[in-house]
Amino acid sequence: MKKIYYLLAGMMMVLSVCLMPEKALAAEAIKVTPVADITDVQTVSSTNYEVGTGAYSKKVQFTLAKPSYVYVSAYSTVQYTYYDNLGNIRHFAVYSDANCSNLVNNDVDQEIYGDHKVSKYLCLDAGTYWINFGKESTDDRIDESSGQVRLSVAAQSVNLTATKNGSRARAKAITADKTVTGFLSSSTRTSWFKFTVAEGTAARVSASLENPMGVSSFPLSTTGVTVYKSTNKLITYFNLTDQTYYQTAASSDMTLSAGTYYIAVTGNESYGGNSWEDKDKLSKNKNRNMGKLNLRISTMKRPGLSKLSNAKGKKIQVTFKPVAGAKGYEVQYSTDSKFRKGNKVVKVNGGKAKKATISKLTKKKTYYVRVRAFRTEDGRNLTSGWSAPKKVKVNK
Repeated sequence: MKKIYYLLAGMMMVLSVCLMPEKALAAEAIKVTPVADITDVQTVSSTNYEVGTGAYSKKVQFTLAKPSYVYVSAYSTVQYTYYDNLGNIRHFAVYSDANCSNLVNNDVDQEIYGDHKVSKYLCLDAGTYWINFGKESTDDRIDESSGQVRLSVAAQSVNLTATKNGSRARAKAITADKTVTGFLSSSTRTSWFKFTVAEGTAARVSASLENPMGVSSFPLSTTGVTVYKSTNKLITYFNLTDQTYYQTAASSDMTLSAGTYYIAVTGNESYGGNSWEDKDKLSKNKNRNMGKLNLRISTMKRPGLSKLSNAKGKKIQVTFKPVAGAKGYEVQYSTDSKFRKGNKVVKVNGGKAKKATISKLTKKKTYYVRVRAFRTEDGRNLTSGWSAPKKVKVNK
């Protein structure tokens, strides 16, 4: 009885292995050739796969340690015995899952004719990806086609940490007045960030995208930056504009109330050309907004107005609290409490300044005063909101 038991147990183990689903079996790993420039892939190593007659399916995987610009290429000699250049590789695509059910964004399942090459240029986050290619039993003359598929993968790493902030729930907390980097890729087309400011803070949201393939014709109307309040209220939206080759950049100024804000930077789908004439080369006129994202929230807090006092000679002495990052201050005064008319400004240079003097005033009149801070950044002024106003009557 024991012999029969062990025999049956052994048969069950063999049967369970035979019936194991394909997804449980690890795909063969293919080498990724590191390149310094993704536009130069002449020396990328390749792996050859023999494709016999009949149905054929092959799945391989590759892993990226960092976000990368990726080149995936397949050259096929699989063709019908009696028909030159007519191949039988019906499928060639890159997937984000081991089941090969989710294509990475911008990729398409393509056919490879005999004695032809299909190249894909992708922008991918760090992680593992799968390449699936083959022919099906329903193909015409499947038993008359055979040959070889030469597969190559190269990657140019992007010098930043992998970003997993592809949703609002995963928004990356960032510090104002410091440039941070993100990634728009074929797998993550939107990067989310969040930041917090004090009441009356002036903010400049600046974003740029870098792409080694050139960006001379980005579809800028579909790539932009959106700023939301924590309540999901839309604050502003602006498109990136073409500034320089290899980069797009734009910014928007706003004055914010105290609280937390979210920023979503979204790129368009495509990265490289996939039309028939572009399959064997980079297509610089079909690039899209994918690549390294540079984001900076420049802020300027509003100063506090501490004290107003009379000074001899029909003058007002203004005392205020300086703010970090300021290069100067503007002191505005008026006889109109709402500052709707007759406004005048005294400019004070120096970020550590604390006082200003307003002169040539009219005796026995009441003046309203407020102050704001400013600095110049990238050739443009960044100006805070106004402080709460105070009033004083000129008596001396």
